[in-house]
Amino acid sequence: MKYITEEAARIMGGKLYRLKGNEVINGISIDSRTVKQGDLFFGIRGERFDGATFSKDAVERGAVCAVVPEFKKTQDVPSILVDEPVMAMGRLAKSYLTRLRAKIIGITGSVGKTTTKDILHRLLSLKYKVSKTQKSQNGFIGLPLSILNAHEDDDFLVLEYGISRPYEMDYLISIAPPDIALLTKVGKSHLEFLHTEEEVAIEKAKLFKALKMFDIAVLNKNTPFLDFFESAIPKMVRVIYYDTPKIIEMDAEKTVFEIEKETYTTRLLGKHIITNLTGAIKLAKILGVPIDDMKDEVKKLTPSPMRFEVSKIGKFTIINDAYNANPESMKALIDTAKDLNTKKEKIFVFGDMLELGPKGPMLHENIGRYLAENIPCAILYATGELGKEYIKGAYRLKTKRFFEDIEDLVEKLTEHKEGIIFVKGSRKMALERVIEKLKERV
Repeated sequence: MKYITEEAARIMGGKLYRLKGNEVINGISIDSRTVKQGDLFFGIRGERFDGATFSKDAVERGAVCAVVPEFKKTQDVPSILVDEPVMAMGRLAKSYLTRLRAKIIGITGSVGKTTTKDILHRLLSLKYKVSKTQKSQNGFIGLPLSILNAHEDDDFLVLEYGISRPYEMDYLISIAPPDIALLTKVGKSHLEFLHTEEEVAIEKAKLFKALKMFDIAVLNKNTPFLDFFESAIPKMVRVIYYDTPKIIEMDAEKTVFEIEKETYTTRLLGKHIITNLTGAIKLAKILGVPIDDMKDEVKKLTPSPMRFEVSKIGKFTIINDAYNANPESMKALIDTAKDLNTKKEKIFVFGDMLELGPKGPMLHENIGRYLAENIPCAILYATGELGKEYIKGAYRLKTKRFFEDIEDLVEKLTEHKEGIIFVKGSRKMALERVIEKLKERV
């Protein structure tokens, strides 16, 4: 990315403050701690900090200038003054896309977006130049940031379209209308503002409605409300379906599966992840990536951090799926645990699923019940404000317990001689703390 400050200000609808207009911008940053020489720093207000207060620090570290609201300008700090930094970033990203030759691949769904995006990026990179959404930066801030970090000679740009409220998808599409849209699966997520699965599906289907003639839509045949997506797709768009493939073998070390009579082996774990992998393979094949090359690459794939990440601590096998949680992904974890070929104890550490609105307690209780029905010998340890609801639903389990304190939970884990420990909860629960504390004691 390369702009001069005068051009950037014009695109963002801002005005220069203590700038000549010919300063060269070579990058973008929203974190004053990691800003690089030549970056344009956006002072964005977050949950805990207001980025505008770090404008001076960012410039001292090498930023060309800061993008801040006029009423938050800092004396002596060169700035582009705008109405709102997030919206300004969106305008700049939309403009920057006109410079790119890359086709935009948009991924949406309630679960599996980041894993699918990371896999697809790896597969397409076997043949093409590809940029992608970094980590899970998929919303109002993350999507523009990902675009502005793309390269002008990229062939594809793989973006996550993450939403939690009505009309957010409209805004993301206004910045980056897709050329290819891929759906993972609709589930019970973000119900605090999107009150039903149907509302979630309606919003996410907008990504497919934005496709144009001869574009590509990739749909998971197993998703609820599949008909919503099919009816949203315009005429003359090529539609590709994928499904859970034939699983030949699955254990904690590897999964062997078959797609269209071709056998693949991967270190990834979980039927739902293998399903996402199948969607990525099918799309990459359509886009011309050789099957033999994909087979070799699939063998090398490792989980995204805290997404079915497998590790060993002493005699324990840890399945770290603690990045986030909703009812759909919780059930997927339980289904995977059920299918694992092992005689070891299966121990589940569950934290709260957030953003579920008034239905939250009931949905937690349902997950506890689902665990007990599918893995009657499971051991359940729960924590968080709604942790007791898991226990209530899992009343049939012999061993189940709620913990107010993480330290007590970890202490209980050390009483087990061995086993497979499945750790999952919403991001704010930060249940990776359980794993770190267990490492210290085993």
